[in-house]
Amino acid sequence: MTGFLAEIGSKLADRWAALLALPGLLYLAAVTAAAVLGQQHALSYPFLSGKITSWADSPVLRSAGGAVLIVAAVLAGSVFAGLAATAGGTFVETLWTLPGRHAPARWLAEWRKRRSRTAKAIADNPRSSATQVDKAIRRADRICLIEPDCPTWIGDRLRACHVRIARTYGLDLTAAWPRLWLIVPDTVRTELGGARDAFSAATRLTAWAVFYLILGAWWWPALPIALITGATAVIKGRVATGNLADLIESAVDLHGRELGPQLGLPGPLTPALGRQLTARMLKSRWDPNSALAE
Repeated sequence: MTGFLAEIGSKLADRWAALLALPGLLYLAAVTAAAVLGQQHALSYPFLSGKITSWADSPVLRSAGGAVLIVAAVLAGSVFAGLAATAGGTFVETLWTLPGRHAPARWLAEWRKRRSRTAKAIADNPRSSATQVDKAIRRADRICLIEPDCPTWIGDRLRACHVRIARTYGLDLTAAWPRLWLIVPDTVRTELGGARDAFSAATRLTAWAVFYLILGAWWWPALPIALITGATAVIKGRVATGNLADLIESAVDLHGRELGPQLGLPGPLTPALGRQLTARMLKSRWDPNSALAE
């Protein structure tokens, strides 16, 4: 039992270091460089070296108590920065999955919709050559697998999961997912959890990019760091979203049929059965097909 708890503690410590401490320490180092060097001496190594040497000669650092306090302050600062990045990642996720209902999100959604419709018109045009049709189809699918309705590719890719599953199986994914999660094998949960973690990591990386962008007002080398970090975060976010969406649809394709027997409605998962299952799972008094309809 002791060995098991030690292993769990080790994994938690590794996760804490990866998610909070190490990125936070790097950011604190950049903040320190910005405070010491500023814009005027942004890349002056001799200036920075001189400052570090003067700090090392300080009586505070030479005392054990002072050194412990400084180390504790650095660790606390790195954790605080990591927590701020986690909170910022939640905000980034909200922006990435924002529906295109209100301006300016609606403007972006309409622009994406026009591009998709233009590509679809070329694909549907009987005068288009096979090459033109193929290119138009690939272009439309790159924009969204269905007609776009969100300002971002990430939001539409996740929305496409709901729409494609509803049209294919008659299932409301929001209602079905908690039930499906309880019956899928552990290997499926592990894969889905890993994809979700990768998506969350991309949102946190985007938040770090914003933090470095803000720091660029005091230290210009933070700007290219922000640019590289932001570009990496967007690429990782799109890849993680595609993987997560594919895994969600795969879980429904492979295990959705198990929902019927579990809920007392056996039979092949047709759209008609899917709508019955949805009514039973939603338990909405506004649904005329629900037993709770009023």
